[in-house]
Amino acid sequence: MDLSQLGIRFFHADDSEYGTAWHGVRFADDYHRLYHIVRGSAHVTYDGIECELLEGCSYLFPPTASFRYRCPDNLRLQNVCFKMTMLGGVDILALRPWHFEISRSDPASMKMNMTQIHDGLNQPGFADRIDMHGRLLQLLAPHFDIHETIADRKRRYNVERLASALRHIATNLRSGVHVSDLPTIAGMSRSHFIRTFTAALGLSPQTYIRRQRVELIKIDLQGTSKSLAVLADESGYSSASHMTREFKKITGFTPKEYRLIEQPFS
Repeated sequence: MDLSQLGIRFFHADDSEYGTAWHGVRFADDYHRLYHIVRGSAHVTYDGIECELLEGCSYLFPPTASFRYRCPDNLRLQNVCFKMTMLGGVDILALRPWHFEISRSDPASMKMNMTQIHDGLNQPGFADRIDMHGRLLQLLAPHFDIHETIADRKRRYNVERLASALRHIATNLRSGVHVSDLPTIAGMSRSHFIRTFTAALGLSPQTYIRRQRVELIKIDLQGTSKSLAVLADESGYSSASHMTREFKKITGFTPKEYRLIEQPFS
């Protein structure tokens, strides 16, 4: 798979000492988390999966519907929240198998790179952004050092066959995507395209397009103060109420609620 298609968007980084005050719950976080436990331990439950985070290890979390976290005593935690996609918006963790936990043989190097990413988020320079991307990829590499199964390879092959259609969707989300055009763009019959798309991505083409449009709105809600009416018009919805209904159906929150809960990160 061509890494030139890889897209990374940073949201937040943290490097802090915590006690038992580190606890809470977050919902509908559509980004990845990379945690490094410098000292202490913590407990996390994400999407019903319970895990203990241990000193000297790093942890890669997928996007989560529910994320509960707590610290029993003391904790030195470094984390970075980011979104990594390929082919116009497909979650990289849906394309590749990965290790959730890595026991780091190089904790000093891990700590230094996480610190540099944290500091780089406050620097606007292009060189700083390049440096951050390089450091993150270096830290993520051990999490992807894993053999693919036959099922993994088959799914990734199917996603790659859909690359032209996925790029078309990503390019035309705001102006409008006609599902009827996608089989021809992918070079498949209609029935074969729908079967391949649904098997590879776990969503019908229509549902995938609706979710990707909501992702655009999330970016605008985080990065601009545009009104809902303007966002709806720019995103191809018939009205702000139509956009709000679709946004809440997919995320569980209205756009106004999402704008308020997006910070702080955990």
